Amino acid sequence: MSPALFGVSIYWDLPVLLVVVSLVYAATRHDRWDKILYEGFGWGIRIAGFLFAIGLVLYLLSTHI
Repeated sequence: MSPALFGVSIYWDLPVLLVVVSLVYAATRHDRWDKILYEGFGWGIRIAGFLFAIGLVLYLLSTHI
């Protein structure tokens, strides 16, 4: 087993999952590609902001307690 194999972080998958979840959710609501991409982009921003806020709160709690 190569140590380089275990050096890959699971967080590299986060942007891919963010895009896929946003596009799939938008595709369940709309049929046209322009609307799917527009809504997917909006949901991607919302999900990224939510994850950032959770990460920030957890970071602040870990450093101040």
